[in-house]
Amino acid sequence: MTMKAFRSVKLMNAYTVFFAVSGTQLAEPSQSFQRMLYKAAGHDAWICLLLMAPLSMAAAFFIAKTAGYYGTKDLYAIHEEVYGRWLAKLPNLVYAVYLFLMCLTIVHSYAEVVQTWLFPDLQGWLFAGLLCLLFIYGIFAGINAIAGFAAVAFTLSLWLFFLLYFPLKFASVDNLLPVLEANSRQIWDGVYQSTYLMLGMELVYFLYPFVQDKRNIHKFTQLAVLFTVFTYVVSLVCAILFYSGKQLVDTLWPTYTWFKVAQFPFLERFEVVAAAYWLMLILPNCLLYLWSSTRGFRSVFGMKQQYVLYGCCLALVIMIYLLPGKQNMVLLYQVMRYTGAVLVFLYPVLLYVLVKVKRGRVKKAGASAA
Repeated sequence: MTMKAFRSVKLMNAYTVFFAVSGTQLAEPSQSFQRMLYKAAGHDAWICLLLMAPLSMAAAFFIAKTAGYYGTKDLYAIHEEVYGRWLAKLPNLVYAVYLFLMCLTIVHSYAEVVQTWLFPDLQGWLFAGLLCLLFIYGIFAGINAIAGFAAVAFTLSLWLFFLLYFPLKFASVDNLLPVLEANSRQIWDGVYQSTYLMLGMELVYFLYPFVQDKRNIHKFTQLAVLFTVFTYVVSLVCAILFYSGKQLVDTLWPTYTWFKVAQFPFLERFEVVAAAYWLMLILPNCLLYLWSSTRGFRSVFGMKQQYVLYGCCLALVIMIYLLPGKQNMVLLYQVMRYTGAVLVFLYPVLLYVLVKVKRGRVKKAGASAA
């Protein structure tokens, strides 16, 4: 394999951004988000998602508009334009580490699923090592292949919506009543908890230079956010209707658990099939995060991207070995939720303002020189 595979020659269509963003937002958190939001706001948790929608759309606006000002430059190059070559190394390093940790969180979470539902004796670090072989192969194939795989995985996962029919047969509408019982503090705590669900919009910073019809990127990013919110609201309402409050709080993976209700004459344990099938959903997420992360480390340290990739995969396996168990998984969630809220919801606003100020000064200086 050569580094030619890293270079994207053919530009992608803008609609691939929809699949990349929405697929990243939905795949990993959808396994267990119902429990997290219900603990925060009870049966009014679905309201938190509705409130998160405009906040996410605003963040998507600032991300897409900032990337649009530069067109052919990703976030790391934008940082160099705004902060200068040397000062940009700090925010570039922060963002690269964040993207790597997002990949680590996804792998750690899915390794727990595999150990719980499929292979109880499988070591997490060994499973992570096997995944890293797929990561290396996928990233060498290039961003076009990764984005295409994300689109295929997203499309092939739509049939999972039909599985909601099985738990809804046992639904109790009383579980949603009374509406607005949660106080404002609980609602906003639920909104904060749901920030983790919307992480993935930041990938637009890195996909933007590789998209052909750039004027449509913002539209497809917003559509991805709306689809994500709609899917989460439907899934959460179904979970609240199906589970009692205590059951939902005590169930670590509500999505897999209600798959037990799905019955087919030719299949005895569908939840096992679903757990294995989920690998196809989380794999594009890991590829996108790891690809974006390696580009950041390359810009900071000046190393070849293939060597950075090998180092990241080795670090990922080591960290999975050092951080086993569900408690560390919860800790990772907490760290990434806070970090994501800052880097995906707050920082894009600051960067947008800095870009506008810098462009205004450049334009003013050009007018004065003329």
